[in-house]
Amino acid sequence: MSQRPAPVPASTYRFQLTADFTLFDAAEQVPYLAGLGVDWVYLSPILASEPGSAHGYDMVDPTWVDDARGGRAGLEALSRAAHSAGMGVLVDVVPNHMGVATPRHNPYWWDLLTFGEASRFAHWFDIDWAAGADDTAPFRPDDGWHRPATGKLVLAELGSPDDLEKLEIREHEGSPVLAYYDALYPVAPGSLREGMTPQELHAVQNYRLVHWKHEDWELNYRRFFSIKTLAGIRVDDPEVFAATHREIASWFVDGLVDGLRIDHIDGLARPAEYLARLTHLTGAYIVTEKILALESRGERELLPASWEAAGARGTTGYELIAYIDGALTNRAGFFHLEAARQQLSAGGPLPGEETEGDPVDLASAARHLQRHPTSVHGLFTQIEQTAKTHFAFGPLSGEMLRLARELKAIGWFHCDARARAIIGSDPLDIDIEQLADVFGLLAASLPVYRVYAPAPTDRLHFLALLSDSVDTTDLPPLSPDGQIIRRALAAISSTARSATASDRLLSYLGVVLTTADHPTFVRFAQTTGAIMAKGVEDTTFYRYAALTALNEVGGRPEEPLAPTALWQEFERRMRTTPYGLNSLTTHDTKRSEDTRARILALAEVPEEFLAFLAAARRHTAVRYRPDESDLTVAAGQRYGINASMKESRAPLAADTSFDVLLWQAVLGAWPASPERLTEYALKAAREQSLYTWWTDNHAEFEGELRAAMEATANDPGLRELIADMDERIRAAGRSNGLVAKALQLLAPGVPDVYQGTELWDRSLVDPDNRRAVDYDARGALLGALDRLDPDSEDAWDSGGVKLLLTSRLLHLRARLRDVFVPDSPLLAGPPLPVGRAGAQWEHALAALFGSRVLFVGTRLPIGLEKAGGWADTTVTVADDDLRPLDDAAYLEQVLAETDPEATDAGTGSADDGAPGGNSASGAQDDPRWQDVITGAEYTGTRFRVADLLAHMPVAVLERVE
Repeated sequence: MSQRPAPVPASTYRFQLTADFTLFDAAEQVPYLAGLGVDWVYLSPILASEPGSAHGYDMVDPTWVDDARGGRAGLEALSRAAHSAGMGVLVDVVPNHMGVATPRHNPYWWDLLTFGEASRFAHWFDIDWAAGADDTAPFRPDDGWHRPATGKLVLAELGSPDDLEKLEIREHEGSPVLAYYDALYPVAPGSLREGMTPQELHAVQNYRLVHWKHEDWELNYRRFFSIKTLAGIRVDDPEVFAATHREIASWFVDGLVDGLRIDHIDGLARPAEYLARLTHLTGAYIVTEKILALESRGERELLPASWEAAGARGTTGYELIAYIDGALTNRAGFFHLEAARQQLSAGGPLPGEETEGDPVDLASAARHLQRHPTSVHGLFTQIEQTAKTHFAFGPLSGEMLRLARELKAIGWFHCDARARAIIGSDPLDIDIEQLADVFGLLAASLPVYRVYAPAPTDRLHFLALLSDSVDTTDLPPLSPDGQIIRRALAAISSTARSATASDRLLSYLGVVLTTADHPTFVRFAQTTGAIMAKGVEDTTFYRYAALTALNEVGGRPEEPLAPTALWQEFERRMRTTPYGLNSLTTHDTKRSEDTRARILALAEVPEEFLAFLAAARRHTAVRYRPDESDLTVAAGQRYGINASMKESRAPLAADTSFDVLLWQAVLGAWPASPERLTEYALKAAREQSLYTWWTDNHAEFEGELRAAMEATANDPGLRELIADMDERIRAAGRSNGLVAKALQLLAPGVPDVYQGTELWDRSLVDPDNRRAVDYDARGALLGALDRLDPDSEDAWDSGGVKLLLTSRLLHLRARLRDVFVPDSPLLAGPPLPVGRAGAQWEHALAALFGSRVLFVGTRLPIGLEKAGGWADTTVTVADDDLRPLDDAAYLEQVLAETDPEATDAGTGSADDGAPGGNSASGAQDDPRWQDVITGAEYTGTRFRVADLLAHMPVAVLERVE
């Protein structure tokens, strides 16, 4: 495959393909996307998946395009349409796992179950065969199969421990099978003997069926997170890579596809090696689904350098969301809501709900928390750590046991001779279960999804803890990954549960986990992301509910990021990953962009929202029943909740803060049907896993949730409450939505428009965000866009204003590619914050992009209205930031300024060489600008914000000749 540089899209548009919206349907929408201004079409997974799959991440066969989604012919039709319109095609691929929910639909898994370790596909899957052994060996025919006598694959499928009695022997496609209700399992050829019972036949198969409750600790194959129907595959094996990527390679040979999005790359054993192979195979533009860990103050993890070197151009951009939403958040209002969350989590009442004692004083508690935000971080960390530890010791304990088994078996022998001599003897003097506990604590203590490439010298730091013979005097400091491992080991050492984790054992683990080619390091690295994802995204974000718009993948919801952090992130993206995707809504987001925008508005009216919440609670009766066996309510007291909140605590009461999450979702998604809201409420409560669970539904509690959501339609009093609150936040939510969209579309990188979000989209978590999109309505609106009146009520109600903004900015990016996706990011320079002045300067966001595009947007619109509007607020572009529009002239100037032989470089006055007395940039006097959204024209460098934002809450001015 040619290694020419892959083209980079200016923008993408994500389609969620299903049997009801196929590749052929997507091809029909290409003219609409072209009119919208989209550069590339971006497709959800298209390889053959489990029949009926609504998402495609449960691939069952990598060798053909899913017929239900249009098949190869559909891909060809879509590709022809896109390429004819000048668009590229980006496809989501899933290298980490395969769908195994229905074995007969996955020929590789079926063969594996049939022949066990002798299967020609046994090396495709990541299985610890010996761990599945029982007292009966699998059937061994007389044809020379070679395999261990007791290795089996464990399948946790039985509804009860006694359900083996329900197995039947049937025929499927001419061969005998074992049937458990409708589920079919193959039998090894020749293993069925006359007179055998189903149970006897099951005993000699290469798999054994166990009760589903054994799933957490007994499954012996790697899964995607804790999902047993998605089995991990070993694409680190060159043969497996070649076989599973043959169809993908053909897309590039035939010119059908231009780029790839790699799903869950953290689950791979060696991500950088995989990316290098994929780049060599396809020459594609490649982005990775990678959650970059974020610190509470805005610093974040960077894409591993080895991934960039291997061909990854960036991530899918989830991390950008926290910066945009943080910039639009009222900080004081957030802490008011946080004070309420703490009150409710302690079982206390809201203002107006008190039955005795002093009134609850949330305002003073909020001021205290805002002065001491680290107290909130501590509380959030407790919730997060509890959830992560639950998964390490519960649903993912099987992964920890496998780490322990493998380290006990091979760990010592994979240390080099010098290390063994320094260590002295194998320190693994604890049993498998205890060692698994240590791995669980260690994995739950990581602040990132995984570590990647410890430095070769890192291990010497840990060897020095085992022996005085290692001199660390001249050693370089620990690498970032080495520091992460050290901090995690230190956290274990300080816990009460570390009695089995001696200092010697922890130091030994430090050596192992900083040896990049050690098998235990490799498996540990690909395992920890599951604990982070399940513990944080899928549990903590449903247990911690203050301002839930911030509970987003890649975010830190315990404190909103400041606007200054947004500009720092823009600079970082331009410097590090200028070609990665930028997201605002995805199939993974917990709430769509416009749902979050409405919820953000609640932070401007926290007291009104809490009054609404108290009233909504009176209209419904969701009871949160405490589990008195382990419910602890006093853990947060040391973080300084004010006295009135302490006094209002019940000695033992259930955490009712889920009500915040529930009713913010209702307001964010409104108007929404009771069916949609109920589906969300049940999923959220089961993910929270405090009062009901996926595997053990609490019927009474779930019935109360259903009734509460149904009341949004049939309780007139509740509907009036919702309508009043909807009216209060509607305009602010729209303002936040437009400003957020503009920031995403202008940010350094490649913006992705998730299907349908060019209009208002108030979706909740999947599957709600995969609802069908009405493209006929969107096409009609787009066709009438030039006649749209931004001041008309219809333009706002229909979402036409958002379509106008989205289309204009997508076309702008395509026209000014080099400003946003530059060939030379350093030459183009990062976006620059623009000076603001006047009474309401804090309500304005302003930045200059590439000296050509000026963005001005509104933040905290309710507060702005309360203050009486913009008054004398202005934004001013510095003369020094206006370089010549002619790129050649600017390049000549830059080269001259950096020429060491230039005698006057950096020494002249600000006026030297600048016409009319402007700066050395060579900018002309009185530059001219045009708002690309409204068409309004402006002149100069200083603008009244009231003029710029007279019709829309955002202006995007293009500098013109």
